[in-house]
Amino acid sequence: MMIRSPRLLAVGCVVGGVGLAFGCARQRPFDDLWVAARPYQAELDAARPLTDALDTRTRVRAVSEDPPLPNPTGEVTLHEAIALALRHSPGLRASGWAVLAVEADALQLGRPPNPRAGFSAENIAGPSAGTTFDRQTLRLSQVIELGGKRAKRQALGEATQRLAAWDYEERRIEVAATTAGRFVTVVVAQERIALAEQQLRLAESGLAIAMDRAGAGTAPGRERDQASARVALSRIALERARREHEAAMADLAGSWGAGRARFEGVTGDLGQRIDPPTLDELEGRLAKSPHVARWADEIAQRQRDLELQQAKAIADPTVGAGVRYFPDADDVAGVVELSIPLQVFDDNRHGVFAARLRVAQARAQQQEARASAGRELARAYARYEAAAYALDAIDQEALPASESAYRAALGSYEAGLTDYLTALDAERTLLQTRSQRLDAASEYHLAVIEIEHLTATAVAGEVSQPE
Repeated sequence: MMIRSPRLLAVGCVVGGVGLAFGCARQRPFDDLWVAARPYQAELDAARPLTDALDTRTRVRAVSEDPPLPNPTGEVTLHEAIALALRHSPGLRASGWAVLAVEADALQLGRPPNPRAGFSAENIAGPSAGTTFDRQTLRLSQVIELGGKRAKRQALGEATQRLAAWDYEERRIEVAATTAGRFVTVVVAQERIALAEQQLRLAESGLAIAMDRAGAGTAPGRERDQASARVALSRIALERARREHEAAMADLAGSWGAGRARFEGVTGDLGQRIDPPTLDELEGRLAKSPHVARWADEIAQRQRDLELQQAKAIADPTVGAGVRYFPDADDVAGVVELSIPLQVFDDNRHGVFAARLRVAQARAQQQEARASAGRELARAYARYEAAAYALDAIDQEALPASESAYRAALGSYEAGLTDYLTALDAERTLLQTRSQRLDAASEYHLAVIEIEHLTATAVAGEVSQPE
């Protein structure tokens, strides 16, 4: 089957060119819609795919290779740990790719429907069929979208991309806060090693005194055995503290994608006190945090979907044009077509209704997000206040008293005025007090980090500034 008329071919190429120019006009990509970084650790660079490429293909080629994983050595500071995590976090890089993927989806949504090309020939068989086909027709048709469907699809895509950018920003703050929390855990683990070493030294000192008293016959041998058992248990506690420290460092290294920790430790001071603003002032910051602020764009995105569903209720006509060749007369004539779908069974009324419900759902979810963030902030602030009170009470009352009691009990035992159990009880009280102070300091800093996470701001300049 071949079109034998050169005239038909020439006219068909002209019609096709006009149709392609109408339906495939060049679309200008819109700018990337990354949301502004919240104040928390905003001064640090974060893992994000390049956004200055000329087009999607160039951009993908520019960032196709993963950057090498960092391998810090020596002592790591809090600022260095957060900077490494933000720059190399695999999860944060994945969120960045999601923003670009949604951008590509939005660009695709903005494309018009493709034109259709068709060919028909009549009288190809039967008693009247000749050596050539009768009335050969070449046509090109195009769906004409009404109601601004194309613009509404692209607006929906742009709104969806902004939500992806919010997810990226929320992930960025989460990575920073998680890394800070892991850093505090490593500092606590280091302090527990020091505490376990101190416990071992106290146990060994008690053992030396017990052995001297047992050798002099002023104390029974069971006191020496008890002291010896105390030394063995202290060594076990020290080894456990070291293993927990290694695990905590591995978790911290995992913040920037490393499989194991190659650094020696971290530099941090749990004695540093950071006083957040009042709870009322912190609640005022919640509106700008990503998990609350994103809902304004979530509502806008669902509103764009509602507008698109309403536009789908408008029927889109299909127009076409072409040429028809008459072999008997060796002539051509133009053909014009117009078709309109009759929306008898489907007028998309339920799609519009569902979109309205999703808008109402988003508004309710926005209220829930605000209330949930307020509850979480109140709990974090209560944890902070409880930990601050515990630190003050331990530093001002419990720790000085337990240290004085231990010194008195140890002196009395060494002088033979009390038995080993009395000295051991004083030692246990002192170690428990120091351990509780370490727990309170850990809880204090973790609560402050959670407050920063929820409000997306640093509660004090010392937290976010380089050490």
